[in-house]
Amino acid sequence: MRIQNNKNKATDSVFDSSFKESEQLPKKFTINFDSFLVDERWKTKVTLDGFQLGDIINDNSKTSDYYRFHDIFHFSFAAILGWSPCTRAMMKRKRKSDYWIDEVEDGARATITEEALSMIIFNEAKRKNYFDGVNSVSKTTLRIIKEMTEDFEVNIRTAKEWEKAILKAYEVFRLLMANGGGKVEFDAFNSAISYTMRSSNRTNAYSKLA
Repeated sequence: MRIQNNKNKATDSVFDSSFKESEQLPKKFTINFDSFLVDERWKTKVTLDGFQLGDIINDNSKTSDYYRFHDIFHFSFAAILGWSPCTRAMMKRKRKSDYWIDEVEDGARATITEEALSMIIFNEAKRKNYFDGVNSVSKTTLRIIKEMTEDFEVNIRTAKEWEKAILKAYEVFRLLMANGGGKVEFDAFNSAISYTMRSSNRTNAYSKLA
């Protein structure tokens, strides 16, 4: 399944274009989300080119709400908005050649901010059936996003661009939920995301994950 928007600022302006390739967010990349049971709790491993990104995570919740797939938001922000301190940290793409950029834009405060935004958005999504059949994000959430990011480079992204990135990410999130994981291809050049269900995920149907 391919999800794409018309060309926007995210493809016109890249925050790290002046940095060496090892300090740039990749323009095309494929992420695998694989779920498995451990002591009757579902956990998810996220990999890029066979290498694990971050920790193996569960929902960290009393009930299964699929937050273990939330890294899809970080990768989507990276591909669509050109911004994701969390993705930089996971992929070891921080811009260490510039002290202030590394400290301010790619540092702990920026990463914590992105994680907080993901949770704020997620809380709204849960109330709206993960945005299934919904074509907008609340003005309150978008206002909070703009306020929380006003001191970071991503402040040039409009509320509308954030909304498109969020809704696109949740289209894929719902597929990860339904199939217990899968393969997701990100294309920053075309602001596109493609989802493929892997054979190893077919046994992890939505009914088993609920």
